[in-house]
Amino acid sequence: MEYLTTHLEDVWRDLWQAFGTRESWTSENAKCKDIQHRLSYFNSLHSAEPDSIDDVIQALSRGFNLIKSGLEWQEPAAGHNSTKEPNDTHKARGIQWRLVMAYNGFEMITKTLLIKEKYLTPETIKDFTNKCYLPDYSSLNPPATTRVNLEKWLNKPSREEKSAIADFLSLENGDKTIIEEWIVKSTPVSTRVDAVRLAKAIRNATAHGALSASKVNEWGLQKPLLTLSGNLGEIVLAGMRKLI
Repeated sequence: MEYLTTHLEDVWRDLWQAFGTRESWTSENAKCKDIQHRLSYFNSLHSAEPDSIDDVIQALSRGFNLIKSGLEWQEPAAGHNSTKEPNDTHKARGIQWRLVMAYNGFEMITKTLLIKEKYLTPETIKDFTNKCYLPDYSSLNPPATTRVNLEKWLNKPSREEKSAIADFLSLENGDKTIIEEWIVKSTPVSTRVDAVRLAKAIRNATAHGALSASKVNEWGLQKPLLTLSGNLGEIVLAGMRKLI
């Protein structure tokens, strides 16, 4: 993961050299038009007005620093006493919130570049990843259904066309679908679009308090969550390169 944060730092430095100083993009028409031309790769409706350019760059900066901070959290742990070593629950909770940071940064950058005010749909995610020209995705295997603490959830009856796991995690619509495909049906995630969808579902379950750190440990989600955080960083890295 260290290589990824290094590449993110490099691309952000190069991007700032291309953007120039804040004084230039708020006062020089030529610089505004240059930045607008770069942004139009993702959406031709980007404006060359200085205020608009400033808003976009500030949003990109916030999103970038959020995802970069998450990925730099090399040994994540949360909720432990600073004088004691974190236990497995603390580490799992840190991994969860590392993913929350990474997804929130990814979402801010993607929505800013594509000019999307609402949530990201699978079509929107596909549009963005297609523009990034990323290599084929290495599939993400589901957690082992033979794990005792997961198997008992899989054997619980569904309720109102929703699996016991999706119901427990308070997931609806697309979040419910991707979790059920990956965990309940044990289908590997095979595309970057579905990786982002899965990251979003887990982000929502974490941020809303439905997915506890103990469940992350019991269901064997630690490594997949780390992988998903890295996947988001890879997409952002490729997207930023398109602006240089």
